[in-house]
Amino acid sequence: MKDLDYITIAIPKGYLHEGSYKYFSKIKVDFAPGESGRELIYYDKKNKVKGLLVRPSDVSVYVEHGSADIGIVGLDVLEEQLPDVIRLKDLKFGKCKLVLAVRKDSNYKTTRDLPPNCKIGTKFTKLANDFIHKNGLSAEIIKLYGSVELAPLLGLSDVIVDLVATGKTLKANNLIAIETILESSAILIANPVAYKFKRKIIDQLIMPSVL
Repeated sequence: MKDLDYITIAIPKGYLHEGSYKYFSKIKVDFAPGESGRELIYYDKKNKVKGLLVRPSDVSVYVEHGSADIGIVGLDVLEEQLPDVIRLKDLKFGKCKLVLAVRKDSNYKTTRDLPPNCKIGTKFTKLANDFIHKNGLSAEIIKLYGSVELAPLLGLSDVIVDLVATGKTLKANNLIAIETILESSAILIANPVAYKFKRKIIDQLIMPSVL
């Protein structure tokens, strides 16, 4: 078995994993877990497909640098990272929103209410910066890597920019969204070089199910 004969697919862990697994199952690609259930590389020998199980934020990195031919990634990640990849198709699952959120008891009801030099806690520093410039705001962005909802509760930030699917986490922490910055869903992407040389194989594998 030669990996060069295979189409390599970067599959996200986390909130897009279940939808990705269902999508590939629908097109008859078998990425069932192995005996240990901890494998990070899967092979479907029948279809000559190799799957890489990676963090959602790393999918576009693997695809951009050619370690994977195609992958599934959230639009939020694509717009934050702007990788050199081809966006093949919106797969219409994993829908969520990137929002500006504040404490429920805050006086900030709209973007216009935000004070000068307000502090924004977020994982999405580029998209937050874009939002600031688009709305003519002055703000300090605080880069966070997890539990973003804590920032306004502890006074670390005035507001946050974060992903919301159901809104339950915001509600549980007495936060409310006052602005939607981006509507996101799962996007099928490809490495430009791989798509140039393997386009026929990739299209035969995936495109009938997404056209």
